[in-house]
Amino acid sequence: MAVGSERVAFSATLVAQRSLDGRGLTVVALVLIASGAAVAGLFLAMGAWPVVGFVGLEVGLAIALFLGHHALARVVEEVVLEERVLRVRRRRGLGAVQAWEFPPGWLRVTVEPPGPQGAGGVVLATHGRRLVVGSGLSEGERESFASALREALCRWRSPAVSVVG
Repeated sequence: MAVGSERVAFSATLVAQRSLDGRGLTVVALVLIASGAAVAGLFLAMGAWPVVGFVGLEVGLAIALFLGHHALARVVEEVVLEERVLRVRRRRGLGAVQAWEFPPGWLRVTVEPPGPQGAGGVVLATHGRRLVVGSGLSEGERESFASALREALCRWRSPAVSVVG
């Protein structure tokens, strides 16, 4: 596989875990609509018809917030090791893209455990620069990704020597 004119030695796409997928979001919206309709029907039966509009507004706002959070919180990170550079691209939400490049020769890959200051992740560090990727992954997934990236870097640094392990 090749990107541009360079040969790709390693490629990974990291997607943050989501507790609510599209189907789950639909179920939540339907439950909100049903409960809102029940409350609105109750108030309408009691003669308090102005409450119906407020219930509809509240349900609509809650659904809009769920949809907005779902769209904006989506994070996709692409890590690609090529012949001369390690490229990281991060897409957040509805299209904001950030990109970094690291020289792979001196790149250190460590796993930072979750702590009070942050969610943790896989740290890529070299020449005073540091980037945390995979903060949305579970601990096992972080370890697996870091191990695969270390192995690819080892193969990149010593192409004639195969890594056993």
